[in-house]
Amino acid sequence: MVLLCVYSLNVDSRRSQLCLQRGLFEGVRERSLTMAFPASAGRGVTQVIDRCEAAKTSGFLDLSSCTLMYIADAIYLVLKGFEVTKVSLRNNCLKKFPKKMIGKFPNATIFNMEGNEIEEIPEEFEQWTSMRGINAANNKLTTFPQGIFNMKDLAILDLSGNQIEEVDVDRLYASCPSLVQLNLSGNPLKTETKTRLTSSPSKPAKILLKLD
Repeated sequence: MVLLCVYSLNVDSRRSQLCLQRGLFEGVRERSLTMAFPASAGRGVTQVIDRCEAAKTSGFLDLSSCTLMYIADAIYLVLKGFEVTKVSLRNNCLKKFPKKMIGKFPNATIFNMEGNEIEEIPEEFEQWTSMRGINAANNKLTTFPQGIFNMKDLAILDLSGNQIEEVDVDRLYASCPSLVQLNLSGNPLKTETKTRLTSSPSKPAKILLKLD
């Protein structure tokens, strides 16, 4: 009888230790995700994590209007092993392009970064070869993103509201024959660039241009 009681106590003790270890592990993981964001973020942290969880099933990572100043590594941790094909970073406070996102979501087809303060898009942008739609409106871009020339399936491109003066028009039309919408309004485009955009022989037949 004594031996049975001792055995029962040992089993209960091991179970308690396992539960405690599991709880500690989950607690550490939760804190690691939360600590990746500013302490003052409050409900915004929960919002970001919830949207990451939703992206696991939808493939659409919607981080629009989350007051983000950068994309934390914790976001990639949550989505590790899941495919994301659409991303929206619209209306945040990003000043630098989230370069790591290109490698983490290599099959992205839709990318929206409208309404940030990004000044430059890196060369790695060209690795998104499956891209079909880009919205980079209302940022601070001063040059046309060169990586776009490697996106042969691109159909929609919105670069309105930036500070772009020149575009290699012939190269753009030759590289992106699937373009059906191109919005460059709100940029200080040179007159010759505008003329070339509207009259180039390589201009896609069905393209809808917006320059003013």
